[in-house]
Amino acid sequence: MVQLLILLKQGILSTLLDVDNAVYMTSRIKNLSFKKQKQAIIWGLLIEFIGRIALISFLGSLLRENKVLFTLVGVKFTPDSISLFIAGAFLLYKSIGDLHEFLTKQEQPDQLQPLEASFWQIMGEMAIVNLILSIDAIIVISARASDLSSIIFIFAISAIIRLFSLEKLAQFIQKYSSINIFISIFMILVGLELFLQGLWFQFPEELFNAVMVLAIVLTVIDRRRRSSKAGTA
Repeated sequence: MVQLLILLKQGILSTLLDVDNAVYMTSRIKNLSFKKQKQAIIWGLLIEFIGRIALISFLGSLLRENKVLFTLVGVKFTPDSISLFIAGAFLLYKSIGDLHEFLTKQEQPDQLQPLEASFWQIMGEMAIVNLILSIDAIIVISARASDLSSIIFIFAISAIIRLFSLEKLAQFIQKYSSINIFISIFMILVGLELFLQGLWFQFPEELFNAVMVLAIVLTVIDRRRRSSKAGTA
């Protein structure tokens, strides 16, 4: 019983580490119909789960040992630092692009049903990004869990929790499109944090929090602007 409680606690920890995964998934499926959103959530979580277990099976011991592979310009690169560096760079590129696309695209009323996006194109993109975003959870959980079966159980708990919450979150994002500003800025900060961790720098928590407050303010301003524009149309 004690072991089960420990695993449940680790499952909740994994869910907290997977907040960035949840935010990304909901932002990507917002242009799907409600029916396909459910399918995308199930398939996305399943693919993410399988990818995590496969990655741990192949690289788990290497990540736990965390040996220095090479040194460049005084920076020591280990398996997890390289993973964090690549993940951060990719996430920065993707999130900045998403924010630019949202800000520059032709504005439409929030209540209109969005155009149907390519389901499998979104699933392929989600599979790659979710696995990249899973690196922090994989490193933390593989270090805390004693065996592969425990890791599988912990990640299964996280997936189940998100399974019952992502649909409502996706519908909220679809209804209130201004939240995409907050999501994109949040993902940019996560990418920058991972990028700096790969170089052994710590992103200042105070700066992170300050930018998040600014993101909330910008989101509220954009929401009011859109509501005002819709009211005068």
